[in-house]
Amino acid sequence: MPGETLGEVATLLEETLKVHRSVNNAVLCTREGVVVAAVSRGGEIDPRVIATVSSALIWGGTSALHHLKSTGPTHLIHTTSIERILTVVQPHYHLIIMISRADDAGLNLEPLIPAFQSLATRMELVMSSTRAFGKQTILGTIVEEIPEVTKGVLLTIDGLPLGSVGFKDEVEVAGLMASLFANGLTYSEVTDSISLDTDGLRLLITRVDETRLLAVVCPGPNPNEVAQKVRLILDSAG
Repeated sequence: MPGETLGEVATLLEETLKVHRSVNNAVLCTREGVVVAAVSRGGEIDPRVIATVSSALIWGGTSALHHLKSTGPTHLIHTTSIERILTVVQPHYHLIIMISRADDAGLNLEPLIPAFQSLATRMELVMSSTRAFGKQTILGTIVEEIPEVTKGVLLTIDGLPLGSVGFKDEVEVAGLMASLFANGLTYSEVTDSISLDTDGLRLLITRVDETRLLAVVCPGPNPNEVAQKVRLILDSAG
């Protein structure tokens, strides 16, 4: 049952807080930045923002390593003036650990990474064993259920790609899509979607949630029908 699975994941997440006293927050999310579960030692931090930013950093890091002809990262460490954020990369999920620099007393993070990786692997196994959660991404679902769609990109509001299909230059595409969408905010506090139409083609840029956008190329003799199918999938996933 999904409830039992989430309970098991929550228990494993709680274990991350016990690895060291300076660990304040832990978030499990999909590789597209959707929060599965989150725990906190204290303080109000939106896990959706943490998940989206970390997923975008992993995507960017993977692209950077690809240019260096290396494989994707196993983990990413993001250091700020007040904390360190460790993102452990799994095949379908990310485990994000937020560590307070004020409480770490010069902590050497490297020896602790294997403990976090072990917990992340166990969470991945738990989630993957439950059909209700599965491994499918938003873009994967759209491409699978709507054969007409062969190009699309999921991105942050700021234009960082979280995943793409059919684009080789996804970074530039994501930046352009975010720019188009942001211009729409001039006319409304909250823009829901923007579409660009030409003969036999519609470019749909739509809000997925508070932190993410989806841009999909809807081709064919009836692009509006394809766009409606995309919206139905997004509504069912929401």
